[in-house]
Amino acid sequence: MAAPRSCTISILVVALAGSMFERPALSADLLPPPPAAPVVIGDGWYLRVDATVSDYAKPRDASHPPSGSPPLLRMDFETVPGYGGGIGYRINNWLRVDATIDQRNPSRYTAYSSGSGFVTGYNVEAGQIDILTGLVNVYADLGTWWGLTPYIGGGIGFADKGFGKAYTQTTCTVDSCDGNAGTGVRDAVRRPSRSVTSLAWALTGGVSYEIGGGLSLDTSYRYVDLGRAKTGLDAFGFDSRLKDLASHEVRVGLRYSFAGGPGRLAGLPIPSLNRNPYE
Repeated sequence: MAAPRSCTISILVVALAGSMFERPALSADLLPPPPAAPVVIGDGWYLRVDATVSDYAKPRDASHPPSGSPPLLRMDFETVPGYGGGIGYRINNWLRVDATIDQRNPSRYTAYSSGSGFVTGYNVEAGQIDILTGLVNVYADLGTWWGLTPYIGGGIGFADKGFGKAYTQTTCTVDSCDGNAGTGVRDAVRRPSRSVTSLAWALTGGVSYEIGGGLSLDTSYRYVDLGRAKTGLDAFGFDSRLKDLASHEVRVGLRYSFAGGPGRLAGLPIPSLNRNPYE
């Protein structure tokens, strides 16, 4: 009877040992999966603000005056300041994109015409143009020397042009030049305001300088094609219409890059985004 009892005890010992070896494996199966690699939030994005000076190119007359009417001469816009901003993303060391909105201050427009060659009188056409553009731009950075990074770029988007405070007015330098007695300035004929939105595109060349802390000083020249603009019809059925609107612009601004994490702004207690959630 002793031998069977000894066999039974041996079997129990072996079973118990097997269960002890299996227990860690079961515990390991119950652990949560390892965390995924942390994702850096904000890396590559940047913000920009810009101050702009816009010098408009000479436009072309697109109106349809009566046959034989004198052409418009001395067409001109005043140079005006503006401002803008946008958000961008650096794709790699040499390529980046951004989307910008720029508002220019109203620019006074004037043009003259005279059927007598300015001998008996002349007519002035005037108004002001208020232009807002929204562009998506692509830039190629051409390398960095002594902290300076030159770049070239191009953009496409829209231009919203408000043509307002428009009028046409005759001035007689001799008596009855327009069929009315006397000389001098006649009453102005008002033309209603109108807004036109059309395609816009731009070419840019500039240079940036990294100040530090994610900030860069950016200066550039930009040519912007703005399309057409027009007023409403006046009491005589005429309007002011312009085509081939364009602007030569100098821009000075700041870019703030989030590359390297938002902690680049000194003094801000920003928690780490790479912390292991299981610590």
